Amino acid sequence: MTDVLHAWLEGRYAGVFTKHASRQIRFEYSDDAPPVPISLSLPREGGATRRAAANFLDNLLPDNTAARHRMAAVYGAESVDTFDLLAEAGGDVAGGLVLTASDQPPTAGPLRLDPATDEDIAARIAGVKRSPDQWAGAGNPARFSLAGTQGKFALAEIGGEWYWSNATVPSTHIVKPARPDLPGLEEAEAMALALAAAVGVGAPEARVMQVLDQSAYLVERFDRVRTGQISTRVHAEDIAQAMGASPEDKYNISAQQVIRLLRERSDDELAYGFVRQLAVNVFLGNADAHAKNYSLLLRPEAVSLSPMYDVVPVGLYPEFDQQLVMRIGGARRSAEVTTAHWRKLAGTSGLDEARVAGMVTALAESVRDAVAADTSGVRELVLHNTDSY
Repeated sequence: MTDVLHAWLEGRYAGVFTKHASRQIRFEYSDDAPPVPISLSLPREGGATRRAAANFLDNLLPDNTAARHRMAAVYGAESVDTFDLLAEAGGDVAGGLVLTASDQPPTAGPLRLDPATDEDIAARIAGVKRSPDQWAGAGNPARFSLAGTQGKFALAEIGGEWYWSNATVPSTHIVKPARPDLPGLEEAEAMALALAAAVGVGAPEARVMQVLDQSAYLVERFDRVRTGQISTRVHAEDIAQAMGASPEDKYNISAQQVIRLLRERSDDELAYGFVRQLAVNVFLGNADAHAKNYSLLLRPEAVSLSPMYDVVPVGLYPEFDQQLVMRIGGARRSAEVTTAHWRKLAGTSGLDEARVAGMVTALAESVRDAVAADTSGVRELVLHNTDSY
């Protein structure tokens, strides 16, 4: 069993996670750790909650237990324990971290370039479509861990070619095959991010990729920066990690709680930016937008919101629960939300009600304009959800 994980933040040694005999997990910063904390829930000056370190690590892994068992089998981990899995897969995780069982720098050796052929990628896409638990593919050298529920995998683009990621080669893209029983989802998700970018909210490049006879949703990672042939990791964490919450609690975190966290950690502009992202998800009927679907970029100069991601217009698929994970002023469904609900959210969160109402109304108009030429179901969904603005 692995009891120690060393953390390397953007290439520098940051400290060590230790599992104690009591099963409690703690993180201790090294004396020369970089100034950026690895999480807002694990401050440099101490004061973390008892479960913060364990929850931070747990949020780096798939939510699905079956997917974790698959990872353990494919990567040769001793068990599905968080430490054992990350000892094998922590070379490429969310944000700027690399996690290793050894205290030796993971990038000290030569680059490990493992090409991903079209046949490899098509086989991975087909595998995930057959079984969403098959995040890790037997027979390929990939070493990554991605959070969430839906099956996905990571790739690194170098010089226009695809490679499997590892500690020395950060992934640059995430590939997310849609379930075969959800027609049009890959196109709808790519359009959702394009729409967010078009109205100035910010979103990474996304498209539907076609590889041999397989298609999948492909999105560029926002926590990577192109600095040459090999990209550089940039530190980020999702809101659940920032709050010290477990993956199971991602549906229990309210918009008010997020706003409170952002106002405590920065100025109010960060909170207003979150409201803009929240509004885009409401307009697009993304009822499933939970705390792990919003992230923060942790930089030496400031904390900022990441671009939007995982914007899934679940309103196109009525078989899914359409109740908003984060209610807006008590409204439970996207089409029920009005400016009065946004004012109520602002008032209960300490934000300026008039500013929030005006901001959301203007954003609704911009979103309607942006989908005017769209011929898919996304346009009708947006018009339905913005009818009251």
